[in-house]
Amino acid sequence: MKKFGKVAALLILGFVVSGLAFAQVGPANMKAGTYTWVAGGMGGGWYTVAGGFARLVNEKEPRITIKVVPGGGVANPIALHQGDADIAWGVGYVDKAAYNGIAPIYDKAYKNIMAFAGTLAVDYYHFLAAKDQGVSTLDEFIAKVKRGEKVKVAAPMTGTSEYVMTSFVLQYYGLSYDKIKQAGGTVIQAIYGDMPSLFKDRHVDYAFTCVGLPAAIITEMSMGRAATLMALSDEVINFCATTYGTVALNSGLAKVPGGTYTGMPNDIQTLCHSTEMLVSPKMPEDVVYVLTKVLNENKAFLVQLGAGYKVFEPKSAGTTVQVPLHPGALKYYKEMGYIK
Repeated sequence: MKKFGKVAALLILGFVVSGLAFAQVGPANMKAGTYTWVAGGMGGGWYTVAGGFARLVNEKEPRITIKVVPGGGVANPIALHQGDADIAWGVGYVDKAAYNGIAPIYDKAYKNIMAFAGTLAVDYYHFLAAKDQGVSTLDEFIAKVKRGEKVKVAAPMTGTSEYVMTSFVLQYYGLSYDKIKQAGGTVIQAIYGDMPSLFKDRHVDYAFTCVGLPAAIITEMSMGRAATLMALSDEVINFCATTYGTVALNSGLAKVPGGTYTGMPNDIQTLCHSTEMLVSPKMPEDVVYVLTKVLNENKAFLVQLGAGYKVFEPKSAGTTVQVPLHPGALKYYKEMGYIK
């Protein structure tokens, strides 16, 4: 029994050592560290997925700990540039504008940003309206405002990419959130976690968001109160694609498929943009290598967190970024033969 006990102990020790070796994705000399990931608003898709990916990275490589904090598409590149974060969610068109200092989104260039993967998902702009408002297109909503009707809208928070793009859409029609208020309407800027109660309790009749499909908050709002997504015209989608870099109409992606939400059986045309993962240039090369490896080799895990990640393609993830690729990411993509 004693001999068996020793053998069992050695086997258990062997499994433990093997398990530790398996858990270390990075090189043996990689230093342990805790890194901050600035994501999206609490309750939104970005925040949830960042938390899930952070746990996955720590499981694969226990020496890396990631702390997820709230953020937004426009603010995130600035946080990286200023050293307030190490990792960030990014929106392709916004990141490009940040890196090049393109107005009106940014008043100067923020060059201290890099990326480790592009086109992870396509996020969709949801212009939700309560059915009792009698509109089915954004043009009809715009007409209401211009007639002087006092509409009540839940808008994204300032500093988020969705606030910027929905402002651009209103600007296309000669409107703004301020003009809605000047006409006697109501604009409540809210985090996504608060929008369902605002909508269901009739504090607002419209909610503007940008999230992946299907979006839990849209499902919650449309189940709690009859609602529809307002369709966008070809003209506004083409204008935004050409002017700002959103997804083109001819991509076939600019629509929310019918049946995605309760009471919306038909496809609804809308704006969408692609997302990417950003990182500080100061991040250690071996750490970014691990992040890139874990991300690219666990697509199924991402899809479990959000169906929108089905469009993620590891073979092209390193070539579709809108800012320079981090050397740690480049090392991984070259090893895999995805970049020559």
